[in-house]
Amino acid sequence: MLKAVLSAVILIIAVILYTVYLFLKKNFNGLSWEEIVFHLKVPMKGTSNEMILDYFRTYGIRMGLGVCLSVLISVVCYIKISPSAGTALLVAAVVLLLVAIGSILQSFDTFGCLIAQRKESGFMEEEAVQLTPEMLHFPEKKRNLIYLFLESMESTFSSKEEGGAMEQNRIPELTALAKEGVNFSGDEKIGGATPSRGASWTTGAMVSQTCAYPVMISLGGKNYQNEKNTFMPGAVSMGDVLKKEGYAQEIMVGSDLTFGGRKMYFEQHGDYFVYDYPYAKEQGKIPKDYYEWWGFEDKKLFAFAKEEITKLAKGDKPFNFTMLTVDTHHIGGYACEDCRHDFKNNYDNVLSCSSKRVKEFVDWIKAQDFYKDTTIVISGDHCTMDNNYIRAQYDGSVPRRVYSCILNPVLKPVREKDRKYYPMDLYPTTLAAMGVQIEGDRIGLGTNLFSDKETILEKYGDTKVQQELSKGSSFYRKKILGEKK
Repeated sequence: MLKAVLSAVILIIAVILYTVYLFLKKNFNGLSWEEIVFHLKVPMKGTSNEMILDYFRTYGIRMGLGVCLSVLISVVCYIKISPSAGTALLVAAVVLLLVAIGSILQSFDTFGCLIAQRKESGFMEEEAVQLTPEMLHFPEKKRNLIYLFLESMESTFSSKEEGGAMEQNRIPELTALAKEGVNFSGDEKIGGATPSRGASWTTGAMVSQTCAYPVMISLGGKNYQNEKNTFMPGAVSMGDVLKKEGYAQEIMVGSDLTFGGRKMYFEQHGDYFVYDYPYAKEQGKIPKDYYEWWGFEDKKLFAFAKEEITKLAKGDKPFNFTMLTVDTHHIGGYACEDCRHDFKNNYDNVLSCSSKRVKEFVDWIKAQDFYKDTTIVISGDHCTMDNNYIRAQYDGSVPRRVYSCILNPVLKPVREKDRKYYPMDLYPTTLAAMGVQIEGDRIGLGTNLFSDKETILEKYGDTKVQQELSKGSSFYRKKILGEKK
């Protein structure tokens, strides 16, 4: 009887793992190994209920039938047939479990990544520029910074005519803002940043854009499960720099900032004031039982942002206000009551709605007295992970790029339209847009795009850089992560 129970348990685990594999492959195909490992090491508090519900809606019935069938087969084999049949079933159950585990590992190129990590690369040590205070020269009158991260926003959503991949532009307002401001691109149309390792998920992207290093973590590396741990202590982030220069700093998200280690990063690098979903509840901005999507939706986010920016502008310090939208998160996005339904696909409607909302927000900023002394950076955090949408809409006609544009910079770029860059390059580029002079025009692995200095992408090509970043780096482990081994 013990073998029957063991077989049933193993079969049930195999069924659950295989449905998880199917769910991940369908909706998250292309997730990086770094992202998987990272999220095993950081707080997952604040994960959207919608993602869990979507799994059960899609595979719940199949999983339930698989569990019931596993129990039934185990009982029949051991009780109705023979002990030898039961033993054969136990062996088969173990094989099926190994197949399910192997399918998950293979889908994320686990073995290839593990092999690569065992190779040591000197690339970062050779290319990274460690920031020192004397390298930066701020203007006498310091400019404010509003940094708007747009969840899953890529220039691909624009029309083919404008440089995207769509027959009909999903983000016309964002396209117009890119053309109005500075939009570094590889050709004469709108472009954006090339996705890079260690920056393909929200935390990795936000860190990469604000400290010019990717988030690279191995299985044996540091955990970030509580706030007593340090988050990349060797990196000197934009938050660190602006704090030292006397900036008031705030980050606002419509989710729980604890998720993915984001709160640790922003509190440890710049001592940002945190305005997130738990804070909004504590302050009575939303009801205690309110929960939409990941916390509260973008309609509320932008309304709260206007209130907070107004307060910051009345202060006696320059300010850095950073925010992250959430409605365009996969799977399918969140369509609020203001969203128009001009497209058949819900995600198209959400993208269109987000574009309009950002434009209205930017127009509001432009109408404020503080705007003349304020630089705005608008950037996607990463390309969308909504795999179903990409399969249906993307024809591969143009490379996928992370959306970016800079409004109201203090200088013009040496060249705007012949640039290839990673999200990491936005850190020194943002400082330059605020009038900060950077000796050597390099910070970390990032390059000031307003200068004529080559980025690492332009210098080495994407294949070479991605290969090197996939390898282990003693420089990164010791100098950035602060590991002693």
